[in-house]
Amino acid sequence: MIKLNLLNLDNLKIRKKLMVVYFVAFFIPFIILSIILSFWLRNRLNQWTIEQSRSSVTQTATLFKDMLNNVKDLSDTLYVNQQIQSTLKRHYNTPQEVYEQYITISFLDDFLQANLDISSIRYYTENPTILDNSFFIKATKDITSSDWYKRAKSYHGRSFWVTKTDNITKRKTLSLVRSMWDFNEDKFIGVLSVNIEYQRIDRFVMNQEQETIIAIDGEIQFSSREIPSNFAPEFLDQVYSSSQIESINIEWNQRNDVALITQILIENGNSIILLQILPGKEIFMTTFQGLLIYFSIMSVALAFSLTMILVFSNYFTRRIDYINSEIQKVVQNNFAIGPSLPGSDEFASIYHALETTTGNIKQLIDEVYQHKIEQEQLLSRQNDIRFKMLASQINPHFLFNTLETIRMQALSDGNRKVANTIKLLAKILRHNLDVTDRPVPLFQEIEAVSNYLDIQHLRFADRVSYDIIYLSDIRSIGILPLLIQPVVENSFIHGLEARKTGGFIYISIESKNKDLFIKVRDNGCGINETKLEELRQKLQTGTVENISSSIGMINVNQRIKLFYGDDYGLSIESRQDEGTTVTIHVPLIPLINKGDE
Repeated sequence: MIKLNLLNLDNLKIRKKLMVVYFVAFFIPFIILSIILSFWLRNRLNQWTIEQSRSSVTQTATLFKDMLNNVKDLSDTLYVNQQIQSTLKRHYNTPQEVYEQYITISFLDDFLQANLDISSIRYYTENPTILDNSFFIKATKDITSSDWYKRAKSYHGRSFWVTKTDNITKRKTLSLVRSMWDFNEDKFIGVLSVNIEYQRIDRFVMNQEQETIIAIDGEIQFSSREIPSNFAPEFLDQVYSSSQIESINIEWNQRNDVALITQILIENGNSIILLQILPGKEIFMTTFQGLLIYFSIMSVALAFSLTMILVFSNYFTRRIDYINSEIQKVVQNNFAIGPSLPGSDEFASIYHALETTTGNIKQLIDEVYQHKIEQEQLLSRQNDIRFKMLASQINPHFLFNTLETIRMQALSDGNRKVANTIKLLAKILRHNLDVTDRPVPLFQEIEAVSNYLDIQHLRFADRVSYDIIYLSDIRSIGILPLLIQPVVENSFIHGLEARKTGGFIYISIESKNKDLFIKVRDNGCGINETKLEELRQKLQTGTVENISSSIGMINVNQRIKLFYGDDYGLSIESRQDEGTTVTIHVPLIPLINKGDE
């Protein structure tokens, strides 16, 4: 039984492995893909060549259609001209009258000079008193009996295209013909023929890059090349969409070509078709060149990839031998981490050395992990100490002012306000003395802030008022203590204490997603931009250790960051003489009852 050693990659050297991977994963799929892409590319190139030719056909058709439209526009102008109608209807007594009338319509020469596509303008009339000139011709019996003349009268003013011989120049023309009628009496007065000489259209067709044919009413009238004798254009009788270009395979001059056909005009019994012959050889050469370029690039890529595989295989072999020898030098202990890598190749040797060194790395990780735990415990103890320092720093300034207010009230008049003030102060002192390092119900903090605001209202009377707006259920939320009161206190000391009247503090509590936002806004003196930027810098860089006195903004910000993390803290917005808004941003933590713990 023959074993397929090539598939047992564990026993192969790296050079052979790379060659196997190259042929299986790259070379064979590359050949298959190249064959598929060659067929796809050939079809795409054929389509591209035809599409390019379609653009040429569209441009040629547009130019020829513009030529026909210019003739049509001039015909419409001449058809409704009152002077020409008067000339055709008038009965002349003398030749002098005819010549004088012709002078009044000298603008016909201007029309011819302005429209270079038009070779002549003819009015055929049955008026016996009119004289022939280059524009007006008496309709002879031969003319009136011609098919185009009869057709013009039967169409009653509708225009149509026809090929005929001009009566004066005896040259073949493509003419737009229509009958003339007296609008007032609905009486036939003549036939208008606006002519384009064949030579003009022949020059237009000959200037085209591809073989071009123009067929009128199913018959080929113009061609840039001689028409083959065996060419049977039965498809010229079909009706094609004017907005599309049809492609038809034809036999032209004993070769298989592609004909691109577009309908230029189909109205009033007329059908004008433009046809361009795209040689099959040209399509083949374009496709052949594209495929040649494609296979040349692919061959270069194939040769380059094979060369790089050989170069990198030598490189990897040298590197792996070197790494293996270096690892063996540093291996001094034997640490088993699992089964060895099977096989005898270079990677197996590297893995054997890796087994030995991994044990040392694992031991080092364990030591680093233990050291990290000890550091975290130390940081936790430091945070407890920092919190106790913050909690013990009660603002004496507030306490002394409140006691002085109580004393002055007691001296002025004895009433229940003194007892109420003392009660509020007692609640605040009790709340501050009971502070711990764990979250407390938010409503307790709000109650303490309310007590503080009530006392300040007693101190300042109508100079200061406040309002607290609840947009969240504060009874189900926990928060670190002593976060709100220092901010409110800061608003009084730095914002409102100097106001004589109209001081106001607005506190709003709102939860969004998983965050809690407490905003303290006052209408005090505000902060100028320089001091505001300095305060923001202190909030970013200040630490608990550099605080010497009151529990202020920096203290609160640091406590939030120590407890909740660096993503949370205080933010300040302020304008000079307009007020200040401080936002406390902490995570939304549901309150946990003791029974649930």
